[in-house]
Amino acid sequence: MTLRKNPQIEAAPLKDELLLFNASSNKFFVMNASAAFLWERIRDTASEETLASAMCESFSGLSADQALADVRNTVKMMVDLGLLIDEGSLASAKTEP
Repeated sequence: MTLRKNPQIEAAPLKDELLLFNASSNKFFVMNASAAFLWERIRDTASEETLASAMCESFSGLSADQALADVRNTVKMMVDLGLLIDEGSLASAKTEP
């Protein structure tokens, strides 16, 4: 899975959290500290493995397996909400007949 931010999403810091706004759906989302961390680490594109590695480096006491599981859960939620775009899914959808 290769991820990128939905360019229609606006972000604003909110203490240790992050406020995201999707203008197309007119919805606000509050991301906790770890979700905000992931959002900030996704520049152009990023993989789940890269994000999990960055979480292990930044959050003490987090195992690699737990970081990857947390990243996968958070990323799935963000993709489902339209905040992130899964570039891998788009590429495979284009190649299917």
